[in-house]
Amino acid sequence: MFGTGIDVAVGLLLALVFCQYLDIVKKAEKAFTWIVTGAVSFLLAGVFDSVALISTWVTSGGVNYGFALFSVVGWILVLVGSLWAMYQLLVE
Repeated sequence: MFGTGIDVAVGLLLALVFCQYLDIVKKAEKAFTWIVTGAVSFLLAGVFDSVALISTWVTSGGVNYGFALFSVVGWILVLVGSLWAMYQLLVE
């Protein structure tokens, strides 16, 4: 439907809404903050991929560096936040 970054961001934000509804976020607030930050980074990556003017401006040799950078940053933030949340939820 949209660019890959926007789809991932919407999916992550929906998952976080369900976690908030189930009161899981209270047990690991800082970890979920990392996940939200990763989702916002994926949203920004999707903007770099979707907008034609920005896409051609930051593309060099067929590589969209804005999309690549913010996708990797978002992936790392979501990975760290997810591992941290799993640890905190398993400890309690």
